[in-house]
Amino acid sequence: MSQEKTNEKELGTWMDNLIIDSIFKKENVPFYQYSEFQNVKLINANIFKATFKSSQNTVALKNVYLNYNDKFTLDKLINEIKRHRKLEIHDSILKFYGITKQEYTKNYMIILEYVNEGSLRQYLKSNFLKLDWNKKLNLALQIANVLMFLHSNDIIHERFNSENIFIHNGIIKLNVFGLSKFLSDSLSLFTNALGPIQYMDSQYFDLFSTIGKNKSSDIFGLGIILWEISNDNSPFEMEYLSNVDFLNNFSKAKREIAIPGTPHKYKEIYTDCWKPNKEKNSRPDIFQVVKNLSEIIISDSSIKFETPRSQPYKIIDEIKLEKLKMQNEEPEIKPDSSFFDATTEVNVFIKDLLKFLIFLLNSQYREIRPIKVKNYIREHKKNPVEIMHEMIRHPSYHWFTGLIGFFYQNGIGTVVDNQMAFKFFNLASNEIIDTSSNSSYLRKLYNINKEIGIISLASVYLHGIGVEKDTKKAFRIFCKFADKGSLIALNSVAYCYHLGVGIERNEEKAFELYLKSAKKGIILAQSNVGICYEFAKGTKKDEVQGFQWYMKVALSESINAMLFVGFCYENGIGVGRDEREAFKWFLKAAEKEHNEAQYNLGICYECGYGIDRDEVKAFEWYKKGAENGFANGQYRLGKFFYEGRGTKKDIINAIYWLGKSKENGNIPANELLREIIDNMIYNS
Repeated sequence: MSQEKTNEKELGTWMDNLIIDSIFKKENVPFYQYSEFQNVKLINANIFKATFKSSQNTVALKNVYLNYNDKFTLDKLINEIKRHRKLEIHDSILKFYGITKQEYTKNYMIILEYVNEGSLRQYLKSNFLKLDWNKKLNLALQIANVLMFLHSNDIIHERFNSENIFIHNGIIKLNVFGLSKFLSDSLSLFTNALGPIQYMDSQYFDLFSTIGKNKSSDIFGLGIILWEISNDNSPFEMEYLSNVDFLNNFSKAKREIAIPGTPHKYKEIYTDCWKPNKEKNSRPDIFQVVKNLSEIIISDSSIKFETPRSQPYKIIDEIKLEKLKMQNEEPEIKPDSSFFDATTEVNVFIKDLLKFLIFLLNSQYREIRPIKVKNYIREHKKNPVEIMHEMIRHPSYHWFTGLIGFFYQNGIGTVVDNQMAFKFFNLASNEIIDTSSNSSYLRKLYNINKEIGIISLASVYLHGIGVEKDTKKAFRIFCKFADKGSLIALNSVAYCYHLGVGIERNEEKAFELYLKSAKKGIILAQSNVGICYEFAKGTKKDEVQGFQWYMKVALSESINAMLFVGFCYENGIGVGRDEREAFKWFLKAAEKEHNEAQYNLGICYECGYGIDRDEVKAFEWYKKGAENGFANGQYRLGKFFYEGRGTKKDIINAIYWLGKSKENGNIPANELLREIIDNMIYNS
């Protein structure tokens, strides 16, 4: 019995490693064999120094303990790697190179850039006497610039201290891999969950159980670092080691004194950073800090600052983001903006994108919209990161806050951030701009942005995305906006009645409102009317009527309706059964990235429904559906990999896709996965 348990444990470890390896492969995470490294030496706690045998490049290795069943940690690691790739465009971000694993163990290791001059704290201790104020200011400005890069991407570092900042050939390297906001403690690169206590915002002690860290907390840490650069000791070094009253004094906002010879302006900058932040806006934001550092003059001569290559932000001309209003604040009436020039190339594209998104709210279901927007950007040969950056930094960004929220919600040109999406939707919904002196074109643009914001805000409440779920509040928002004439909102009110979301279920009322909205030209409502007729929801069952509504909508480029028309032809619902017509409509929807249609097209090619059998094409369409997240497509793709149908036999990919399908609730995938494991054990 004991031997059986041991074998089962070894099998579990082997299986976990196999699946984890396949996940890394699928996500294009570089993986290196541990045997590719030499001279591996422990340098600090759980961090090793090593050399690539082939290139002789030196890197750092850090253990992470992964288990396939611990989805939180594994998913967070994958998400962190994706996020880190977008941040690495800044030269002062510590580089991530990939993953390795020690043989015959579960010890995975992340591969990071090695730094040759240690942490900022170590660097200051070793080189302080060599540093004049030009070099000190250069360090300070580099550090402030990289923090500005994070804050511009709405990322809070949370552990901003001199032990977390490294120096490599005189260039700042900030470690952002393993931030507590994104990763569990098991992946943290820091020994203290809160970071060194000297860098902690004093208000965090005052209200320890009621507040979290924010950008202002990072500013506090920056202030301590700026003081530290002016001195050769870490903050409160002697007191921290010997004075039992340190915590009490620190929580009462006791601060280090200025070092003789410190420029007055520099002292003002760091003391402003550590001001108590109990009153709103008492500390500067990072853009102001960077500007102030840039303007310092030493000995009446201008200081030339060395900045890292490829610096993505200007030092002085950086546009400062206006503060986002919270939900309970009164909307501010803003004058029309003279900055908004609708004739520039960027503005024209953003304007067209706004109009395209409002069309999608009219015509496409929620899961289709981000796919269509991404395709639209790609077809116009635009870079989504650049478009997002242009919108955020635009002096008149309030004209397209709804679109910015949509980008945050769906990870277009940025990382997914549902809380930021909620804030921008809220801003678009509540902001009032005086458009009386504007052209009808700009007034229309303003109304489009507002409608996107209100519909999206109600939707996030409806589904609990980035905010606590509140279906009643969502229903009230939809109703209020429908009363003001929004037909898109009217369709959403009908949806709430249809499913009993936020209001008592009433299918007759739902059908009445769907029909009213549909007759006014709302394509989604027309599709919903077809559903009501097909399934007798609030009206008599009439499959012919249902099919006719589906066809009307499909001809208006509704992707879901194309799928519905295909189902009708496949099963003879409201129309004569016709496999060729079914294939044609599945193909239309599949080419527009509908994952279920892609799966159905795979079935058609595999079984010869409406088209000649072709397992290679079946495999290709299953793959597309799988990559777009459809569980049945993931199962069929895994099965094809396992059986070598339409592609080469590939056990690793088979296990990966069957594992993904199993995660999404597909029972046959679980059964086939167990069969594969049993066969591998039997044949080993």
